[in-house]
Amino acid sequence: MRRDTGFGLVEALLALSLGVLLVLAGSRLFIGALQGWQAQGSLAQLQEDARFALQRMARDIRMAGAFGCLRREAISFADPAIAAAFALPISVSLEPDGTLRSLSLVGVQGGEAGGPPNWTLLTDCLSTAQVQTGERLPGPHQFALPVRQQVYRLVDGQLLLTSGGSHAVLIEHVSRLQVDLGVAGEGGELAWMTAVPDPSRIRSIRLRLTLDDPAERVRAQTYQMVAAVRNRLP
Repeated sequence: MRRDTGFGLVEALLALSLGVLLVLAGSRLFIGALQGWQAQGSLAQLQEDARFALQRMARDIRMAGAFGCLRREAISFADPAIAAAFALPISVSLEPDGTLRSLSLVGVQGGEAGGPPNWTLLTDCLSTAQVQTGERLPGPHQFALPVRQQVYRLVDGQLLLTSGGSHAVLIEHVSRLQVDLGVAGEGGELAWMTAVPDPSRIRSIRLRLTLDDPAERVRAQTYQMVAAVRNRLP
């Protein structure tokens, strides 16, 4: 007798099972690659947000206490309240664990800082300098330098910036922003503290920013930057 040739039911089921396994394996590879790509995108976004926020804060820290081309003693003020703000160009308020409440920075800032200036420093860069409220135009042989108070605050996971008269959310999904103050010791050594009774001893500020991924594709990431205080505080 001649046997029938071709696929039987068992062979068909086996081939179908193998096909399903191959499809499942391919799907798992595709899903794994997609998840990896999404995780890399989330990580890149966190890095970009951290870079933007930390570089902006570091720039303002470096400019704090910069008040034009004359010594601070040569500056006159139209209002005693303005003099008080200039006398404390860096003001930090922290939680007991070092988490930021607010960071206030006062200094000459260019137009890219955003918003109208809080004050204008009018000076001839030779012998006279006067600070007036708001935006002012220079007189003959004068320079007009915009001075802004930049205030950073951490509220409900948002890093907020008040600059001049403008308010903005810099970044979101902030789980922690720790601020450490680098303080000069008696022998010139640097010690990190969260509270400094004498602001004139502050030489640098260390920022440690922790961001959460809202999609939870990657773990919370912490980024760090140290900014030197270029202008000696009074």
